[in-house]
Amino acid sequence: DQTPAVINTAYALTFDTTDISNGVSIGTPTSRIIVPQSGLYNFNATVQLISGNTSAKNVWVWFRKNGTDIADSNSRFGLAARKSVGDPFHIVGALNFFVSVTGNDYIQLMWRTSNTNVQIEYYAAGTSPTRPAIPSVILTATFVSSVIT
Repeated sequence: DQTPAVINTAYALTFDTTDISNGVSIGTPTSRIIVPQSGLYNFNATVQLISGNTSAKNVWVWFRKNGTDIADSNSRFGLAARKSVGDPFHIVGALNFFVSVTGNDYIQLMWRTSNTNVQIEYYAAGTSPTRPAIPSVILTATFVSSVIT
């Protein structure tokens, strides 16, 4: 789970698991995704957002490269109020962006919210029926071309 401490403040999303890396790695701090080879990459992300109180709210999610926000990469997601106590409103935010990088550049996924009762939520695997866990964030980095644009 990732929770904001203050509204309207940029936070870097963090990662703790690598599925298939093919050279792409989680850096230090763990918000940095390091790409080993220069070229054009397609970054695709999904973020599991929940609203935990009775007000509507907004969440913005964007990409950053080497500490600098990437122009025109921001997305805004509107979250409705929770359904009831113990049953938050859920939405999956999806982003896709092509980025030219030089080997060992790093990419971060940033977010901010208008309300601190928003979380980027992880759900453990379930039973009845058996089902896999829901990661709070999934980020896929796909090498597209060695041509840097």
